Amino acid sequence: MFNSRNAKTAFGLVRHSEKYRILAVIDQNFAGQDAGEIVTGNNLNIPIHASIKVFLRAQSSNLNIATEKFARGLHAIIGVATPGGVIPNELRQELLDALSHGMHIVNGLHHYLSDDTELMQTAEKFQAELIDIRKPKQAKEHAFWTGNIRNVRAPRIAMFGTDCAIGKRTSSLWLRNACREAGIRTEMIYTGQTGKLQGGQYGFILDSTLNDFVSGELESAIIRCDQQEHPDLILLEGQSSLRNPSGPCGSEYLCSALAKGVIIQCAPKQKYFLADDERELWPIPPIEEELELIRLYGSKTLAVTLNSHNLTKKELYSEQKNLEARLGVPVICPKEDGMGRLLPVVKEFIAEQTLNRKVEK
Repeated sequence: MFNSRNAKTAFGLVRHSEKYRILAVIDQNFAGQDAGEIVTGNNLNIPIHASIKVFLRAQSSNLNIATEKFARGLHAIIGVATPGGVIPNELRQELLDALSHGMHIVNGLHHYLSDDTELMQTAEKFQAELIDIRKPKQAKEHAFWTGNIRNVRAPRIAMFGTDCAIGKRTSSLWLRNACREAGIRTEMIYTGQTGKLQGGQYGFILDSTLNDFVSGELESAIIRCDQQEHPDLILLEGQSSLRNPSGPCGSEYLCSALAKGVIIQCAPKQKYFLADDERELWPIPPIEEELELIRLYGSKTLAVTLNSHNLTKKELYSEQKNLEARLGVPVICPKEDGMGRLLPVVKEFIAEQTLNRKVEK
């Protein structure tokens, strides 16, 4: 399932990871190719193999060591999102093969491996770990919203989108890196499994958090980040979209985290919210309405970033020009042009927020 819609986690880890060194991708459909060429257009020396067994044979042969010795202690990360978060039979077999070689499994699906008898027994037999990163904490371990967000010094920008799986996290990382290169000390709050797997230091997994504690966990992560890193700017990784009927999300960032700046990612050719069964059930509202909704929340849309999926280069830049004229804000093509045009916008936002804090005091 190594494609941009189903394999957000795999794509993210191929692009960037501060926690894991990615050795290979397992996918039958793209075996023999380099994962980097599919994800970024560049060879990253991350081969795609048809199975765990093929991968282990190839790597152990290249290193001239026994397969069992090579495999033990490696982590096999489930890099796809499946309908309902369940484990398909073909994936189950790969997990069993990995466990039987002593590989640990890192799982971000809603189906917990530690609740699966067959996988648990295999893991115990071969002394491997099952790591369910989406397993929620107990209520007593959660943070509840306190209002102390008002004491956070660093301004916040919420990285929103018009739907799920549209590139919010990737654009957040690109903007974070561009800001850092420009001397702006910038941190990012992760809110999904991929951000955590990429090595995010501050954040939580929003969709496995009890609803009563989402605002508190978000506030807590921001406060810890502000106190420990003293950043000039904090970016908040968005989830879903403000009006996605299958799981609206975003008001917490504006009301509870007091993010006064917003950057919205959209895919101009996408007219309907994605559904697991591919049906076009619910139209995506006009982006002008999103800007107005954000304004009513007391925040400001600073820019729009474009996901160029299914667009020719000519179509992309035509959409960019038209949107800038319609919306009156900068429209950026991050994959094609980088985030450089956003830096003056970010600097102006930080200066405004710093001034506002001084006035309030």
